[in-house]
Amino acid sequence: MTCLGHVSVSGCRASLSLLESLAYDRHEVREHLPVLRSLSGANALVVLSTCQRVELYATFDGEADPAALLRSLSTDRRVPLDVVASAAASGTGDAAARHLLRVASGLESFVLGESEVAGQVRAAAEASRSVGAGGLELDRLMAAATSTSRRAHRHTGLGATARSVAGAGGAAAVGLSGGVLTGRHVLVVGAGEVAATVVEHATALGARVTVCNRTRRHADRFVAAGAAVVDLGDLSSCLATADVAVLGTAAPHWLIDATTLSSRGPASSRPIVLVDLSMPRNVDPAVRTFPGVRLVDLADLRAAGSPDARLLVDDLAAAERVVEEELIRYRRWLATRAAADAVRRLRADARAVADQEVTRTAGDQPAEVRALVEQAVSHVVGQLAHGPTHELLAAAEAGDAVRVDLLAGLFDRGRPAQQWSGRQPGDDARAASWLGGSSLDPQVREVRTLDQTSHQSAVHATDELAMVPGEIGEDAVAQ
Repeated sequence: MTCLGHVSVSGCRASLSLLESLAYDRHEVREHLPVLRSLSGANALVVLSTCQRVELYATFDGEADPAALLRSLSTDRRVPLDVVASAAASGTGDAAARHLLRVASGLESFVLGESEVAGQVRAAAEASRSVGAGGLELDRLMAAATSTSRRAHRHTGLGATARSVAGAGGAAAVGLSGGVLTGRHVLVVGAGEVAATVVEHATALGARVTVCNRTRRHADRFVAAGAAVVDLGDLSSCLATADVAVLGTAAPHWLIDATTLSSRGPASSRPIVLVDLSMPRNVDPAVRTFPGVRLVDLADLRAAGSPDARLLVDDLAAAERVVEEELIRYRRWLATRAAADAVRRLRADARAVADQEVTRTAGDQPAEVRALVEQAVSHVVGQLAHGPTHELLAAAEAGDAVRVDLLAGLFDRGRPAQQWSGRQPGDDARAASWLGGSSLDPQVREVRTLDQTSHQSAVHATDELAMVPGEIGEDAVAQ
């Protein structure tokens, strides 16, 4: 039986320096995924590394092992285990799945309801699949997480203002600039989603915007928005005239430090607001001592909170309901997938009984007669098996291992039972008591009560897909 586990080190409990030590950029994570999976002994593994958290989600055969995930992260990043453990949280099963759904919806972010993290979850899932570190159960959970975020933002006030870390950083820059950006020079370092948000807001407020990036072609898209685009090598000269600089890159080192600020020449004492939204940080914290420099980083934003965090109570309650609904949906998918072998057994046994009856009653008949009998019997078998199948799937959803095993053997004529993977200790004794010694042979056991269900369309499409492990395509997983 496959079980889910997770380990999370977030900015709510860890310092920025620890997050920097643990963080993976989008390029190196593919290289480290196989290593982490091997170290932890997981079947499948996803790494979610953002400016606010480093999290590992994994599936295991048998019992989930978050401690192994913690050790693998510590070993791979060369950070002492006790240091990582002191700032980490972990969970298994529903708790781990619920945490991811909340993260994707922005309910675990310091900018409550932020919209960027859902894209980061999708990117993490894709990185895992691209190096063969993914698995069907984990892929389905990642899809459930993005679906949860989409629903939460669509049907609540969470998506009304497109909350994001970049938006919070931009708001901080405006506040530290006296509430006005009109005519001010705003320098944006980087060309990713952070840059896109800041450029849009700054130009709308009447600022002169310059985008500084290492690769010119990635930044050219901002020219249409009215921004000037320069090479990263011109950073020092741009800082000499900038009133505000917002940094959001994946650079693994400081782009602005004491030397960079001193190189501004006569403008070295010019007041400037620096907003560092990068992980690892792009600005040396020591520049806070420079006269005229106001530095805001992720720790400052987290400590100050954001006006956007004051969500209406009913919006939060609605988002939590979406999380629980999607969790139930995912749990149902897992249950029906786990019961796939039991469903196959029930149907195979029913087909075997039917084949025996066809041979007994029409074995000596002409081929055309036998074909008609087979067709009629096949139709009847489909109707008879539908009710028990529906009940078996419902029992699997409820975690009722006794009923799953009983229904799986409903048409069994002496074949050894194959116990369902969801069974618990003591189920056999309960089964004997529940049966009261009655037979499961189809000729003597009444099955009509199990067949008093709706038409075959009542079996959900997801249930049907779950019956065929390994044959679910990408589109089906995304449902």
